[in-house]
Amino acid sequence: MVSRAIEQHSELKQNLFSILNDIYPEMRSSLLDNFAEDLANLASENQSPDEFENRSLWSANDVLLISYPDNIISQNTPPLQSLQKFFAKYFSDTISILHVLPFFPSTGDDGFAVQNYFEVDEKLGDWIDVGEFVKHTTLMADVVLNHCSVENSWFTGYQNGDPLYENFFCTVPEDFDISNIVRPRSSSLKEKFLVNGEERNIWCTFSSDQADLNFKNPAVLRKLIDVIFWYIQKGVRVFRLDAVAFIWKNSGTTGLNAPQAHLIVRLLRVLVDYVDRGIILITETNLPVDENLSYFGNGNEAHWIYNFTLPPLSIFTLMFGDATQVRKWSMGMPPALPNTAYLNFLSSHDGIGLRPVEGVLTDQQLDQMVSQLESNGSLFSWRNISQSEQKIYEANITLFNSLRQTPSDPTGEFKIERYIAANCMMLGFEGVPAFYLNAFFATCNDTDAVNKKRSNRAINRHKWSKIELEKRLKSSKNIETLVFNSLKKLISIRKCQPAFHPNATQFTLQLDSCFFGIWRQSIDLSQNIYAITNVTHLEQSLSLSNINLPFSCRWFDLISGNEISNSASVLSFNPYQTYWIANERLCISDST
Repeated sequence: MVSRAIEQHSELKQNLFSILNDIYPEMRSSLLDNFAEDLANLASENQSPDEFENRSLWSANDVLLISYPDNIISQNTPPLQSLQKFFAKYFSDTISILHVLPFFPSTGDDGFAVQNYFEVDEKLGDWIDVGEFVKHTTLMADVVLNHCSVENSWFTGYQNGDPLYENFFCTVPEDFDISNIVRPRSSSLKEKFLVNGEERNIWCTFSSDQADLNFKNPAVLRKLIDVIFWYIQKGVRVFRLDAVAFIWKNSGTTGLNAPQAHLIVRLLRVLVDYVDRGIILITETNLPVDENLSYFGNGNEAHWIYNFTLPPLSIFTLMFGDATQVRKWSMGMPPALPNTAYLNFLSSHDGIGLRPVEGVLTDQQLDQMVSQLESNGSLFSWRNISQSEQKIYEANITLFNSLRQTPSDPTGEFKIERYIAANCMMLGFEGVPAFYLNAFFATCNDTDAVNKKRSNRAINRHKWSKIELEKRLKSSKNIETLVFNSLKKLISIRKCQPAFHPNATQFTLQLDSCFFGIWRQSIDLSQNIYAITNVTHLEQSLSLSNINLPFSCRWFDLISGNEISNSASVLSFNPYQTYWIANERLCISDST
């Protein structure tokens, strides 16, 4: 056992050395060797028992919930405690992974301008409160890699000439070519700060109080690795690598997706895989499809990537009652590589990103969608694409408002059906499904928050009074209750089906544009599910011959619980109705 441990440690060090050498080719070999040894020792000291070695990382049972730490507010109770109690009461039987958005001291950006990575904001609670989540669910947290608050001690130390923080932040020298830089903001890229009494241009990708960290300095990488291991010690098992595509800047480039950014993700993957096979890394890269997919690497970078194209494309499909584009995209999406998976979602704490549908929708289609979103109450955030030109980066609107009215349904007669249809489509896709807490209750645009915070993104970040929300959930007639119960039922059905495993086979069905359909087959080949949605406001009929449904076995609609008769030749769909047609009906609740 001892010799095997020594051998594993040596293999780990060699692997780390190889990646570090690619990241920092100009670094002396002896220093690289010391760095690799340091990281290998850190990993060995934190290694979990062997029981994790052969554990399955995810299953059909996994569903993720995204929430701000203060999404649920109670009087005289710290927000983290309120969230934990609400989660235990309403989601413990439904959700396996809880993503609590930044709960650290912060100076802005709703937690993403981190002032101290190692503390919990005392206004939210403390590490004991965080530990309560760990006891009852798998906890996901953010690692804000690209930047920190200008009030973080790292930045003030840098300003004051502390040698520990020398070259810790990115500057923009006069000869640095930023003409091709791509970023998701229209604010100034350069902000002037005094450093050692001299004025310097500090790189601020996201805002003036978020200074970009300089990963060309190996000490910065080491410090962020310390952060990750601190979170591991606190029980975090899923890590969202925030804004990871931006972490390496070279003159004359877009500032995105540098090879070193991928190498750093690979390095982190090697470390966490060694420490605990139950740890999952997710890269947050709100980019066009091919760039986003690149963060799978060769199965050696992110465990999961966000399926960023799915939200805007699903909205477009249901908004215009045409599945042509989503079908083409779905056909071209490669299966996830071994030991990787897509993270599917329709809404999050951010807006609805439009970059991921570049090349998927035409400019005309995108303009039509933007026009309808604006009619539904959307605001928009912009990004600079050149020194003199801006483009919409994201639509700031809740998921429910984005689908509330459509050109064919201007009064919103079918708004709930359309909303549920979007979620049915998402739940059918290969990958792990994720839900934003506010979307679970069909939360509407919070225009008061926009006016109060003077931030377009606040429109989708409503904070619920626990008393108010629970009062609304007591009435079966309220939209919050209708949507909440519908989504919980769908999730409870989905979780039991092996054909909905995140890595089960998926093929896109060739159907008329009024339908979107996929065929899923379980890894052991025992279960088949045809997930088909009517994406229009009209009743539609589908010939079963179009999906080659073999009647050598019995078939059931998992959602209604009804058996599909052997004599049936046509399925009738109500507006926005979904069928999950399966040859095995597993764990269906009595309510169906």
